[in-house]
Amino acid sequence: MRANAAAAGFDAVFVPLCVDGRNLNLSLEQSMGVRSDGRYLTQFDCAAVVLPSDGRPPVAITEEGQTNGWFTETRAAHGKWGRTMAEALLECGLERARIGVSGLRRGRVTHARATDGVVNHTSYAEVLRRLPNARFEDATEVVGFVRYVKSEEEMACIRTGASIAVAGIERMTETARPGLPAAKLYAAVMERMLELGSAYYPLALFASPLGTRGPRFENPPPDLMLRAGDLITHETAAVWGGLIAQELQPILLAGLPEAWKPVVDLQRELFYAGMELMRPGLALGELIDFVNGFGARRGMKSLILMHGRGYGNDGPLLTPTDRGSPELRELRLAKGNVWVWKPIAYSADETIEFSWGGCVEVAERGGRQLVPREPRMVCVA
Repeated sequence: MRANAAAAGFDAVFVPLCVDGRNLNLSLEQSMGVRSDGRYLTQFDCAAVVLPSDGRPPVAITEEGQTNGWFTETRAAHGKWGRTMAEALLECGLERARIGVSGLRRGRVTHARATDGVVNHTSYAEVLRRLPNARFEDATEVVGFVRYVKSEEEMACIRTGASIAVAGIERMTETARPGLPAAKLYAAVMERMLELGSAYYPLALFASPLGTRGPRFENPPPDLMLRAGDLITHETAAVWGGLIAQELQPILLAGLPEAWKPVVDLQRELFYAGMELMRPGLALGELIDFVNGFGARRGMKSLILMHGRGYGNDGPLLTPTDRGSPELRELRLAKGNVWVWKPIAYSADETIEFSWGGCVEVAERGGRQLVPREPRMVCVA
């Protein structure tokens, strides 16, 4: 991170106090992602950081001056975050420095859904007031591109989380049946993941007749019953070491209609073909164009759906409605990236769609599933 800061001409990197996503009606993933830079650098859930680029040790600020194995000494904010952060910057001799601030805006590889950034305005404004001669500029990507490549320790955490999520899906497959309250299915999956050690992270569950799209539930109402013919789709996520893994496996409470089989087969073929293409150095634009054109060559349709994986709200975020900005298209894959890879296949008339996926790492010879599984529709009669 110091090397990135020095290359960008910054005298220091500053990660200020960020907003509390729990008070903004954000999803848990987005809420965890809001303060992810501080968590990444300190292992505290809420921390501000000053990192001089000249080799001096970082300064961490926490609410009560907590310590851990990474920081045996921190500064206590005691609710006065703006003043405490400003004092730390001044004591580092940065009163006239060029300071890079992470989280001021959405980044390409972190804070992917935070259009207006994640920084707490009031405390940051106090820092600006107390350091009028310093230059503060956005450095979201100075931090982001360090986080973009996962360490072996991070990879091990995400792999463990993915294994727990898969175990949750296996419990879902064993439990799902017509007549079962969706809340009981939800509880069974959450129980399994929690007993395996995941931090709490709500299952996102959809259950509706095949060919329709019902509401998303993270706490299903007790009167919602599973019915014969329902398609259960979900985002099953587990958290290990603060890092989030996500796996997806559609479950159909019926036999698979013939019209769906070519779409499921197309998605399976696309899933593996896309992974083979995911080699270090590949421009995202090439991957986007490959995926979005794959179905047409087979008389159907396909669109990309993938996003980064880590502490939450990681990017790049590529959805069917977003074909990638020029900045994203030029971004290149790197060994050690981790994605939730779940491209979508459609029938020619777009009345049928199928998506399946999970965590994939970029390795030298292409993408590699963190927990090997076969893309398919699970049918429970």
